[in-house]
Amino acid sequence: MKKRSRWRLATALLSISVLLTSANAVAGTIPLMTAKFPTVPLSQIESLTTIPSLSILIFVVLSNPIAKRLGNKATVLLGVLIVLIAGLIPTFVNSFWLILASRFLLGAGVGLFNAMAYSLISTYYEGTQRQTMMGYQGSVIPLGNILMFLVSSFLIGLGWREVYLYYLIAIPVFLLFWWGVPNDRPANENSDQQQTSQPAISLGQLLKGRLMIYALLVLFSMMIAQTVVVKISGLILAAGYGKIADGSIALAILGVATMIGGMLYGQVFKLIHRFILPLGLIIAAIALFALSRSQSLGLTYTLTVIAGLSTSLVGPYLFAGSAEIAGKGNETLASSILIVGINIGVFITPYTLSGLSRLIGSDQPASILAAVSVVLTVIGGLTFLLKEPDSAEKSN
Repeated sequence: MKKRSRWRLATALLSISVLLTSANAVAGTIPLMTAKFPTVPLSQIESLTTIPSLSILIFVVLSNPIAKRLGNKATVLLGVLIVLIAGLIPTFVNSFWLILASRFLLGAGVGLFNAMAYSLISTYYEGTQRQTMMGYQGSVIPLGNILMFLVSSFLIGLGWREVYLYYLIAIPVFLLFWWGVPNDRPANENSDQQQTSQPAISLGQLLKGRLMIYALLVLFSMMIAQTVVVKISGLILAAGYGKIADGSIALAILGVATMIGGMLYGQVFKLIHRFILPLGLIIAAIALFALSRSQSLGLTYTLTVIAGLSTSLVGPYLFAGSAEIAGKGNETLASSILIVGINIGVFITPYTLSGLSRLIGSDQPASILAAVSVVLTVIGGLTFLLKEPDSAEKSN
């Protein structure tokens, strides 16, 4: 493949990740929409940011059979087109229930290409190139979040409807993907390697082996990330060394650190290979434990950087590894399983933290972060026992 074609392909594949968290773009409109729809319960208005998660979960599962019928490229383009249309509907309709339905439809669009944001990288890249691209993909998501909140913070000054104009960003994403991705033809043009695709594997077969472990690890990793997001502001306030705004700064730092970690992932993987998973988890555990003992903003910000850098190494490794396990032709199904794990992790985090606080007898952020760090250390230690999937396991 020519250098220019490789650049086009990489840009196109990474561009769709900008839309993965786009449901949060309208979070800032909740107060304005509450005033606009006074007869609608607040919980229903707040569900405008959460209901897409439900349809994402449904259509992530459906995306694999749909892609088998339509092709990967057509499925992604269909999903991006749905995001564009559904995202813009609230700019001109007056019924809250139509707006709510459009948000469900938006999640369906994202769900169609969510898994393929990962699996197509595994389709077109192998070895260290795959690992590097997975890292880049991990950095594009927080970059997209930064872009999303910057644009939304500007548009909200114009009114709540105007915030939904953010979804016009789907137009360049659509064009980039249409322009840069071939019609379901693998990037490796060696016909012998194309014929090495594995037979289709059922969901039950995949869940019997290592992929189930990876799904549980990605679920737990997402719970850890959500715990930091939920508890960091409370930690700073409870310790008395900062204000709630300092918690927002810490979250911004966490996002930037995650983005940088994703960009560095490929280089780190070349150095330590499979040890990237246990070391990423254990370093994150140490950072979380130290964070629970922090008494200054400077130290908290520094530990947030370390936590962001270390946790950013986990996701790319698990997604790349899942593709290795599933084999060629089954990457989307494998990615779908991990994405279901991510969404379940996000959903159960509040309930898990509530149970953990009862178990340790404290609901203080410092105590919860310390307890989580201990569990994370144990899990990180156990992952040292995991080996690279061998060819026999891949073909299983």
